[in-house]
Amino acid sequence: MKFSWGHGAILILGLFLTGMITLLVICLSHDVNLVTPDYYPKGIEYQQQINRINRTNNLVKEIVFSQDNNNIYLKFPSQDSLNIAKGKILLFYPRSFRFDKEYTISLNDSLGQLISKDSIMKGRCIIKVNWKIDTMDYYQEETLMLR
Repeated sequence: MKFSWGHGAILILGLFLTGMITLLVICLSHDVNLVTPDYYPKGIEYQQQINRINRTNNLVKEIVFSQDNNNIYLKFPSQDSLNIAKGKILLFYPRSFRFDKEYTISLNDSLGQLISKDSIMKGRCIIKVNWKIDTMDYYQEETLMLR
């Protein structure tokens, strides 16, 4: 039997289909992580976030972030912390939303918040703080390398 152009076309088509099926299997088995599971609804509400950031930029002092081997410290400015009704602190990990942790703001006597590093992952983390003073919402974030 002689090898003809028909055999070559079938061989090329077979290799192409095998490659496409392999690519499809690889693509379907790859985990796709959005920044957050509810990415699209949060994108629609982004104008409110811009307003929070602008209000925070107009404050006289901002939150001070620091860390040691065991804890992360957030120090709220004294004039603003007296009126804080509620707020949330999010430890956001850009590599996957599965590592994110959320805390409720509960200030101690020195107007600070202490977060233990026992249950959080080491690495690059963005600390996002949403808080409310009287009726106005504020937002501040800081990137830390947790060690």
